[in-house]
Amino acid sequence: MENEKDVKTCELHRLRVGLRFAERTGATHAILTGRADPSQESPEYLVNVVTECAKYLPLVDMHTNGFLFQAGMPKEHLLDTLVSYGLTMITLSIASHDFEQNRGLMLIKKSPADLIKRCRELGLLVRASLVINKSGVKDAAGILEYIKVLGNLGVQMVVIREVWRPESVGRATQEVVDWNAKNWIDIAPLQAEFTEFGEQKLHGVRIGNPLPWGTPVFLVGGIFDEKSHGVNVTFARCEEANGGTVMKSIVHKPDGHGYRNWDHNGDILY
Repeated sequence: MENEKDVKTCELHRLRVGLRFAERTGATHAILTGRADPSQESPEYLVNVVTECAKYLPLVDMHTNGFLFQAGMPKEHLLDTLVSYGLTMITLSIASHDFEQNRGLMLIKKSPADLIKRCRELGLLVRASLVINKSGVKDAAGILEYIKVLGNLGVQMVVIREVWRPESVGRATQEVVDWNAKNWIDIAPLQAEFTEFGEQKLHGVRIGNPLPWGTPVFLVGGIFDEKSHGVNVTFARCEEANGGTVMKSIVHKPDGHGYRNWDHNGDILY
C-alpha cells in the first residue's frame, strides 16, 4: 500500500471536464484505477467519483485487488454503497486460479470466491484481470484453466495482461523493475493460440466481434458447470496505443488533465 501522504486524488471540478470530454468523444466506460488500489481511498471520495462518473458515462468500473472489500475487512459494506451510486462492474486482480499461488503473488490470504459471489449478487459485471508471468500462469493451458475455474465462480469476463515494464526506475522501485523484467512474457503468441482455438472451435473458444481499436475478443462457453455460462476474453498488450480514428482510452490524472497514456505527459488532451 502507498503512504497516505503520497496519494494524490482528483479534484471533482476537473474530473467533470474529463468526463464531459470522454462523453463527447464516445467513451462508454469510466475506470477507477491508479498506482495505488482505488479501494484505499476514503469512502466519501469514492462515492463522489462514482457519482460523477455515472452522470456522464453508462458503465463505471473499479480495478481492485478486492482485499479491503473481503468479509471482515474495513470496507466490506462499501461495495453496496458504491453500487447504489452507480458502480456497474468490478475488475478483480486475481493472479492465479491456484489460490495458494494467488496468495503468494498477491499477498492476499482469502480466496476470491466469496467476493465474486457477492459482487454478482449486487448485480455487478465481474471481470478478472490476469497478468501473465513466469512465476504464475504462463501458457495457453494455464489461461484455459484460469478461465474455467474463475468462470465456475461466476466471473463473466477475463482480461489477460502483460507484466508492466516501466520506462524508468523513477516510476517503480528497483525491486519491482527487476522482478517485472525477469518474469515478463510476451502475450502476442498466446493471443495467436487463442485465435487458432477459435478458428478451429477448440476448448470452447469462439471468435467474437473485435473491440473498436481492433483487439480480438474470444467467447468461451460449454466448459463450465453451468452450461449456459459464458466468459468474454481479451488480451491487453502493453504496446497497444491510441491511433488512427479510434481513441482507446483517456487517462485523467490527479493533476487535473487528461492524456492518451500513462507514460508521457506530452501526450495531453485537455
